[in-house]
Formats: sequence, structure tokens, C-alpha cells
Amino acid sequence: MPLAEPYDNHRVEDGLPQPAPVLDVRDTTAQFGAVTVSRRSFEPLRLWRAAEHPMDPRLEETCQLLVPLSGSLQVIWARGHATSGVGDLLVHDMTQVLAARFRAPKRGLRFQAALVDVPRSLVSLPAHQVEAMLGNTMPATRGIGALLSSVVTGLADNPGSYRPADGPRLGMVVLDLVSALFAHAIETSPTVPASNRDALILRVQAFVQEHLSDPELSPRALAVQHHISTSYLHRLFQDQDLTVGGYIRAQRLDRARRDLADPALRAVPIHSIAAKWGFSHAADFSRAFRRAYGVSPRDFRREAIHTAPR
Repeated sequence: MPLAEPYDNHRVEDGLPQPAPVLDVRDTTAQFGAVTVSRRSFEPLRLWRAAEHPMDPRLEETCQLLVPLSGSLQVIWARGHATSGVGDLLVHDMTQVLAARFRAPKRGLRFQAALVDVPRSLVSLPAHQVEAMLGNTMPATRGIGALLSSVVTGLADNPGSYRPADGPRLGMVVLDLVSALFAHAIETSPTVPASNRDALILRVQAFVQEHLSDPELSPRALAVQHHISTSYLHRLFQDQDLTVGGYIRAQRLDRARRDLADPALRAVPIHSIAAKWGFSHAADFSRAFRRAYGVSPRDFRREAIHTAPR
């Protein structure tokens, strides 16, 4: 969480801000594939964005999930505010934060939190649904929120416990949990409006994720499973700037690409990986992979394994 660079900071003593020339932050940060996991600990603070320090534009492509471990915080955006404490999970975007206040549980202690930074483009939901999640607080003590919080906290506490080759796999676990948490929240939370159409799309996409290995998975099979017409299914996806077949193919290719990059699967034939994810013909898989990623499956695997940490 880039606190000091784009913000002016003040300590808070007896409710009054006092100048602090040095921000005493104790943190650990580790990279797990495309996901960054951190643990932060610092004294109570009030922060606000300094106009002369523009935000790093790369932050616009990222959303952050913050799990308070000790103390609480209040974050203010132009469009609202949120308060989060132990037992919560806060979703936000650093580029939209105007001010924040971090409180310790009591005098002499520090605010502590585990954080995970996730590229928005890798969350398997439409961009407008990811945007709708920003600024929301969700329970971190039950359901998917509890599972995600436990994983993130464990990774932040013990980043050195994992081999470098574990990083991309663990990062994909976190991404899948974030996507599942957002989808669940959109379907169930009264603070995140979701139309019946959005809820239906989420159910269809979840079904696709669970049945990618089935070569018979098709728009017609999806329509039958969800008791709608094929034409209506196509219209649902068109509203998301997607095609049904394109979504299925993209998810299969993504899973196959993960397997091809996994050093533990280097001995598994490429055609077996393709078949595992629903591609009945190796030639069709090769063509689709090259169109999507600009390289053949064989060359991608060779490069990925060559550059993988030993």
C-alpha cells in the first residue's frame, strides 16, 4: 500500500494530528505471480493525498483488498467513505482515495493489516462489476471472505515458506478466490446492485468454470442447463462485450496456459493438457493458442520453463 509517497502524513495523538517527519512502517512484501501480498504495521495515522504528488498511473489497473489484523481504518473517496476493522475485508482503489485514518486498538499499539494487490484484468468478471466492488466492506470471518483472508494473511506472514516456483500457482489461487468473492457479493449484497441478468450471467460463468474439461460444453448445452434459449444466452453475453464461445475458449486457454507454465507438468504432453481443458483436437488448440498469445504452445512452454525460478 503506497502510503508515504503520494500522501502527506501526520501521527494522531489524543485525536489531534501532530507532524511526523518519519513514517515508521514495518512491512513485508512478496510477489506471487501477478499478485502482490503485503503485511503492514505502523503507528496511528491520518493521511490525505497531496495535490503535488500525482498517483502512479499503474495503480489504476489494480484493486487492493485490505484485511485489518489490529485496529481499524476509515477511507474517504470523492463518492463516499468506508470504515473497516478486524473481521472485515475492504476492497478499494488507491487512485480514488482522498484521505484515510488508521487507528490502533489502544494507546501504545500499532495498526496492522494484510493486503493483496490484484490486476483488475485478471479478475474473471466484467470490468463494470469489478468497479462496483470498489469501496465495499465484506465479512472476513465467514464464507469465501474468511477463506481469502486466511490465505492472504498466511502468505503475508510467511512469504519465505514457499519455493519461487510456487508463486504463480499461489497467485492463481488468490485470483480465483477474489473472483469468487466478488461474484458472490454481487449476487447477494444489497449494497452492490445486480440485475437478474447480471446474476444469471454470473451463474452461467460459474458453470463454465466448473465444466471446462467437458468437450461437450457449448452455448446450446449452457442454454439447456439454465433453462433459457440459445439466442437469449447470446444476447446476455453481447451486453458484456463477450461471445459465449469466446468466453469458453478464453477460459480454457487460460487454464491450459497455466499448466504449460508449470514446471511440475513439464513431462505432460501438450496434447494431454489440451484434452484436459476440453480441446478435442491438438491442431485446433495450437491455432487457438497462437491467436490468443502470439506464440505456439510448444514455444510458450519452453520459454516459461526456461525462465521459471529454480
